[in-house]
Amino acid sequence: MFKDVIGHHDIKQRLVNSLKTGRISHAQLFAGDTGYGTLALALAFAQYVFCTGNKQEDACGECASCRKMQKNIHPDLHFVFPVVRKTKSPVSDEYINEWRKLLSQGNYFNLEEWYSEMGADDNAQAGIYTEESLNILRKLHLKAFESDYKILLMWLPEKMNPECSNKLLKIIEEPFEKTLFLMVSEHPEQIISTIQSRLQRIHISPLNQEQIKQQLIAEKGITSEKASEYAHIALGSWHRALRLLNESEDQIYNQEKFASLMRLCWERKMLAVNEWVNDIGSMGRERQKNFIMHAIRMIRENFIRNFQLPELNYMTKRENNFSLRFSPYINEGNIFPLIHEFERSYNDIIRNGNAKIIFTDLCIKVMQNIRPS
Repeated sequence: MFKDVIGHHDIKQRLVNSLKTGRISHAQLFAGDTGYGTLALALAFAQYVFCTGNKQEDACGECASCRKMQKNIHPDLHFVFPVVRKTKSPVSDEYINEWRKLLSQGNYFNLEEWYSEMGADDNAQAGIYTEESLNILRKLHLKAFESDYKILLMWLPEKMNPECSNKLLKIIEEPFEKTLFLMVSEHPEQIISTIQSRLQRIHISPLNQEQIKQQLIAEKGITSEKASEYAHIALGSWHRALRLLNESEDQIYNQEKFASLMRLCWERKMLAVNEWVNDIGSMGRERQKNFIMHAIRMIRENFIRNFQLPELNYMTKRENNFSLRFSPYINEGNIFPLIHEFERSYNDIIRNGNAKIIFTDLCIKVMQNIRPS
């Protein structure tokens, strides 16, 4: 329901008015980080559309349709999301139980958590494949079971392969009567342009610090001081705020690997660097990508720290403790080369390059920039 979505009151009102006035766009793109509430808003809107009770500014929450939506089992709501291949023709239906289980824990999560819920192998890459388009067309050909509307909710449409995207073009442009497409994207620029042009974009902005702070106090019962700290570091993402509250093993691992990488590169201990490369090279590609993104963020944070403007820094206590001594080594002379090398490594990992070669090269470049000859 809309009341369960943090913030975004203007967008909620706009969605409510679109249904009330009958001027609802059949294909909408909720663009923004899932932690900002994109998926939560799309689901709340779907529930509002299906609600058969006395709905005013929100769904009633009590009718049969609302009860089914609360369990994500409404027969006229069809989910599509990235999956890993476990058959020759992978479709979302194969993972629908895992998807509903993850949704039952909350509507603010990321791709990493979805990989974990699927039980995907470390090197697996999720996608929305050609077979999915045929499954979508088959479902949308059917009459609505209970509602006036049929809704297709697609999470991360940027994961569609070109064949799937092209097969869906016509039905998005000329949909069946009272069929809605709700697409939730974190990287809308990666969706092919012909699909983008057919979608009404709703830009979901980051939540403000006060909204996250009040939600943490109300929902998690933490002190106002701690809530303010987490709300600041969360950068507008409720998902990030929750992860800060319960620091994950991956977060600790990434920070420890970053700290050890910088120390080893400063000391130029090649044997130890080689062990570091072997360790991270044995991790799955998603975890390698997550580490690189963490490293890029830490380089930025340590550079900003030198300006003595704490309100512009977004680091946890663990990260801040390391930054006390490390930040002077990130300066105007090396920040851009360092970020460039980490970004290049990220792109090489995406292209399935050899991880040990990629990280060995990265370490050499970090050495050259952290401690120039």
